[in-house]
Amino acid sequence: MTHATRNAPTVGIAMAAYRASGTIGDSLRAILAQSRPPTRTVVVIDGPDPETEAVVQAFGPEVECLVLPGNTGGPGGPRNAAVTHLRSTGDVDAYCFLDADDIPYPRFLEVATDLLMRHPEAPIAYTGFDFWHPPEDPPSPKDPTERAHSWTLDEYLERSGEHLLSFSVVRSGACTAVRDGGLPFDPELRRNQDYDLTVRMLAEAPGVATAWRGAAYRIASTSHSASGVAAWSSRLLANESLGRHFRRSGRPELVAIMDRHAGSALRRAARHLWIRADTGDRPAASRLLLDDFTKRRDPRSMAVLLMLALGLDRKATGMSARDHRQIDPDVLG
Repeated sequence: MTHATRNAPTVGIAMAAYRASGTIGDSLRAILAQSRPPTRTVVVIDGPDPETEAVVQAFGPEVECLVLPGNTGGPGGPRNAAVTHLRSTGDVDAYCFLDADDIPYPRFLEVATDLLMRHPEAPIAYTGFDFWHPPEDPPSPKDPTERAHSWTLDEYLERSGEHLLSFSVVRSGACTAVRDGGLPFDPELRRNQDYDLTVRMLAEAPGVATAWRGAAYRIASTSHSASGVAAWSSRLLANESLGRHFRRSGRPELVAIMDRHAGSALRRAARHLWIRADTGDRPAASRLLLDDFTKRRDPRSMAVLLMLALGLDRKATGMSARDHRQIDPDVLG
């Protein structure tokens, strides 16, 4: 055992799962095969799901399994339950919130925890990730690089898809400090909980990241984020919630930033609604933009509405047709 390994932060995997029996086995095998394994792995199933529970239970004592009495509608609730369980039964130095269909490469935790050790001021350490389109085989991992860079709040807000919470390791103390209740995720947000937590952490101190790709990110055509309307509407709600949080905290400069990003998310959602053009979508997009102009006095929303009506909005016409579909209620729930 090397000196670095002896002093590496202890890590607890806090994984949410629901209807994941077809994917979670591969994810758990990849976790247990890490060159620097987690101290504990906790899977919380978001409501009764016998098939997923059977897969998790087959891993025996190496994977702890909890089942919530009912579905909470998003990963934040079961992740909070996993963190609560870890804290009450012997906490760890850091948490990792891998999803139940992610495939971490063998050196993912080793690289991420090394970053935390080398950057003790950073609340979070990220690796990059490969996009994976099943049924293709997962991409092959490459050797890690040593280059790391700071990851600030401004950079995250401009390029939030470049580094994801799933492929990071978060100091447990940073999770405790983000909200009064001491738990990382906002139970009121069904979507964009990762975004909310990340903004709160990076508002206090920059994270650290490497461009090395440490995991395979499964692309699912039925996911919430695959619909532009659903994804940007959720981002709007998260930005508004964060704006209220920073207002209560007495940080007007961050209130202004979140208000700006809320307006941007609203206009993106409106563009997707307009281009999708199902019954009622264009009136809904018009109301969204008009309400925003009335409340925020932002002329950009009125300008977007006029350009959409004239067929001159280049951002809307450049959007992928795949983003304009409806989301199945079962997927949202």
